[in-house]
Amino acid sequence: MCGIAGLYQRDGRVDFGRLHHMGQLLRHRGPHDEGMVLIDPRRGASITTGGPDTPADVFTSGLRWAPGRHDGDPGQATFGVGLAFRRLAIVDLSPTGHQPMCSPDGRAWIVYNGEVYNYIEIRRELETLGERFTGSSDTEVVLAAYRRWGIDCLPRFNGMFGFAIWDGVEQRLFAARDRLGVKPFYYQWDGHTLAFASEPRALVLTQPRRPTPNLAAVRDLVALDWVDHESTTFFEGLRALPPGHHLVAGPGGFAVKRWWTIDPARHAAGTAADREAQVRELFTDSVRLRLRADVEVGSCLSGGTDSSAVVATAARMMDRPIHAFTCAYDEGPAFDERPYVRATAEASGASSHLVVPDGGDFWTVFDQLGLMHAEPTAGPGVYSQWKVMSLAHDAGLTVLLDGQGGDELFAGYFRYLPLRLRDLVARGDLPSAWRLFGDVAARLGATHTLALAFEPWLPAPLVAALRRAYGQGKDVVLGGTLRDLAPATPPRPPGGFGSAVRTQQAFDTLERLLPSLLRYEDRNSMAFAIETRLPFLDYRMVELAFSLPDGQKLDGVVTKAILRRALADRIPQRVLDRRDKMGFETPADRWLRGRYAAETRRRLLTRGVLHEWMDPAVLTERLEEYLAGRREIGLQVWRWLSLEAWARDYVVRDPRVIPADTPVYLHPGLHLDWRQATEWAARETAAVV
Repeated sequence: MCGIAGLYQRDGRVDFGRLHHMGQLLRHRGPHDEGMVLIDPRRGASITTGGPDTPADVFTSGLRWAPGRHDGDPGQATFGVGLAFRRLAIVDLSPTGHQPMCSPDGRAWIVYNGEVYNYIEIRRELETLGERFTGSSDTEVVLAAYRRWGIDCLPRFNGMFGFAIWDGVEQRLFAARDRLGVKPFYYQWDGHTLAFASEPRALVLTQPRRPTPNLAAVRDLVALDWVDHESTTFFEGLRALPPGHHLVAGPGGFAVKRWWTIDPARHAAGTAADREAQVRELFTDSVRLRLRADVEVGSCLSGGTDSSAVVATAARMMDRPIHAFTCAYDEGPAFDERPYVRATAEASGASSHLVVPDGGDFWTVFDQLGLMHAEPTAGPGVYSQWKVMSLAHDAGLTVLLDGQGGDELFAGYFRYLPLRLRDLVARGDLPSAWRLFGDVAARLGATHTLALAFEPWLPAPLVAALRRAYGQGKDVVLGGTLRDLAPATPPRPPGGFGSAVRTQQAFDTLERLLPSLLRYEDRNSMAFAIETRLPFLDYRMVELAFSLPDGQKLDGVVTKAILRRALADRIPQRVLDRRDKMGFETPADRWLRGRYAAETRRRLLTRGVLHEWMDPAVLTERLEEYLAGRREIGLQVWRWLSLEAWARDYVVRDPRVIPADTPVYLHPGLHLDWRQATEWAARETAAVV
């Protein structure tokens, strides 16, 4: 797990100073090592550099990609490609894991963030084909696989990744992102220059112009509560490479293409018992692969089915107790899963670590979240997750497992229940629908259940009225700037998944919900130099889950039914019997309405750019109703606060600060500040190396 950045200039030289600062802004993602390489695309010449965080034995390693080396004739070079890297050392802790890394002939260079968990098996296959390896990292395997199979290497990888390869043979920069988008990859392309990085801040805080907000994204957040639902971001000109896509940039142009789609047909049908066995075996193997590391692996533990399954399964494979990290609150049962956490810890023998925040640092953490995410967040669960990552960091862990994805794949959200009713009615199974209706209505309310279950058959005016009644119509708070934009169009669920339940699951997994959760997972963990690994998002698990009949995931009102049955031998019965749904619940409403009401008013009601986007009168009215307890819009208030913090940090003031005294190491005895280094590269004074 690391931070990567790079520049490709189709004509001319890259900005070495910008490249260096991009790497510095990603230091939190990889404090163990750093490196850069400048490459002449036409002549193949290259120069490598290190930095203060580069270990001494990397400089003296003799590796072809060690810092302080140059290939070709740098004095005649035009460095049109630059790659920067920050390392979090997890697999192959030796100097051979240093990046940027090159192929044995020096024609290909890679910067790579993530883990390909089946790299050992791929390496064995490559060795039978004649490939030889210097170290034991998965990075070297990914580079060799690309050189051997080209773009066709991607379907062979089981893991999470965002990487870029300069291909000197094809004269192109090739980049790819994993199937589900667990690892990030952001880029800017203006027709001549490609800039990419693991996080938006590394790009927008180093670009030559001040950041400009993408008002359509701001509108979607305010009016629809949508974030991370498109490849566009909250910054104009900045995009995310979509999950399961790759891009190519070179003299022939620029293109982004999809390389993966969900294919449930890869899993054969079988009896209910067969499918349970498949779930059990695949999940166990997914956890096994994600325990591959040269450092200790711990886990998050919320007390729910998914995280309990992860901890219980991993504990069976480890030769020492697994460290499990939990956040809870002394605010009542709605914010406290400690009884379930204790049950799982006792059953698995896990070493339990607990943080119980009192909210005293709420605004400090809130502002740190705004800076590190560099885009607004949609709910207060990120605060609890931040506290868990801080706890794990203080305990010395750099790798954690987590249960992200289980709810989307195995229908863990209650909102899938009315859709199950809809499917039963649509296929004419009215007796089953009638039997299920009472139980669902008891949980969600009769009116709400009817509205969701029968929406396709209701008149459009009635649907619109029901949406307003259940929290839609948030666009009343939009101000003139956003109202002048074209009307927001909510993303539509994808087709081809059959039932309403599976269609909604696909929507949540690919577009609506999981992309946001993965962004939070990445930013919060990497802020503390922690890699999180997600067994449920093994692509084999994803395809298996989408091949399952809905009735095996939703058994009456029991969610994730097949998962509960398949793993019943390892999850405590108290956890299996849970029918409530919690997930990093945070008592933000109590804090904002109580001791922090004045600060909430100050942030939202002080005149500023937020009032250009939102109607001040409506905003004031809604906020006061919320603070008085007359309107339950806590998630909206969080989003308004998050938007205000983002605007303050990235729009109102120009936050670009490039320190002139940060050293760039060419080798341990020679270093320049970045301005000198930029001049050095521009003058092509490679003789100093």
